[in-house]
Amino acid sequence: MRRLWIILSTEFKSWRQDPVSAIGGILPPLIILIAFSIMFGARPTFKIAFINHDEGNYGELLRQAIEETISPFNVPYYDISTLSETEAWEVYQQNHLDGIWVVPDDFSARVDAGQEPEIEMYFSNFIDDAAKNHRIYQAEVMWTFYEKIGMPSPPLAMLEEYPLPIMVGWFPIISVGAVLLSFILGGMMNILMLTYREQVAKITLEFALSPRSLGWVMIPKIILALMMSLVTGTIFLVIIYLWTGAWPGHYLPHVWLFAGLVSLFWIMAVLVVGLRARHFMGAAIGVVLTGVTAFFVGGGLLMVRNNEANVPWFSWLIPNTYAVDMLRDFILFNTFSPDFRKNIIILTIFAGTAVLAGIGIASNQLRRSR
Repeated sequence: MRRLWIILSTEFKSWRQDPVSAIGGILPPLIILIAFSIMFGARPTFKIAFINHDEGNYGELLRQAIEETISPFNVPYYDISTLSETEAWEVYQQNHLDGIWVVPDDFSARVDAGQEPEIEMYFSNFIDDAAKNHRIYQAEVMWTFYEKIGMPSPPLAMLEEYPLPIMVGWFPIISVGAVLLSFILGGMMNILMLTYREQVAKITLEFALSPRSLGWVMIPKIILALMMSLVTGTIFLVIIYLWTGAWPGHYLPHVWLFAGLVSLFWIMAVLVVGLRARHFMGAAIGVVLTGVTAFFVGGGLLMVRNNEANVPWFSWLIPNTYAVDMLRDFILFNTFSPDFRKNIIILTIFAGTAVLAGIGIASNQLRRSR
């Protein structure tokens, strides 16, 4: 135990000489988060023009229905511009408007007569998802309009039920994936730094000459890298809290457990590679690219459990895929996941296998370096 503590303190002193490696666990995820905040941070509100030729009152009530119909995030689906009809068509042709609603002059008369009223809609549907959203949103607007004019709603009743207490957007979903990336990059960069410094100082040669098992040599650096993983990941959690307001609360130890098991898997992979690396910068770039690839492949952009049929087979070969939804439940919803026990067993197997294999392979590499 005394030998273990001596090596651990030595490793820590080595790390203190180059603590900048901790930035590797924060800077790449932060860059990714900034990029996705630009893409997904804003609520989707479509800019439209409303051209009302109606000779009655229902055209104006339809406009009010558009303005009053809001999304579950309490923002309007449509933002109606104040352009004139001529200006609206000019701007629309320049692709600066998402759509135009045109209400004909006989709209109110046809509604009162029980005839089928018609509305002309023009949408810039160069993005298929935007066109789909228009169709969904306009249906909600029409329901609101029917309620405003006191007519029976369409003959359909809906009961909505959601499995989680709150609804979140894509950006918070992605931000938790970035949190997991911060945990694993924090561990990977620090284990790389420790092994590389020992190569430069020729300490690995002294380790190789030891008559004892080399497992005890690996454990202190693994512990230190895991500790730094938890530190950098927690710092990034604070960033997410300040950015989105999401925080795991009393589930923070569970976040450390899941993220730590995932990080341990990647720490062992980099330990093996780090003992062979000859150029730190090249190895560091490889580590970052590996972590970012794992972020995308391992469910960093979407909920895995709701999309299992479309998850590629190779995604199930890394632990991120099993942990990311658990972390989202803890951080975003402050609740346990239904498959908590199953995934904790799977992640423990991943981490345990990686530790045994990593120490064995690394010890063999050190012996052969003599």
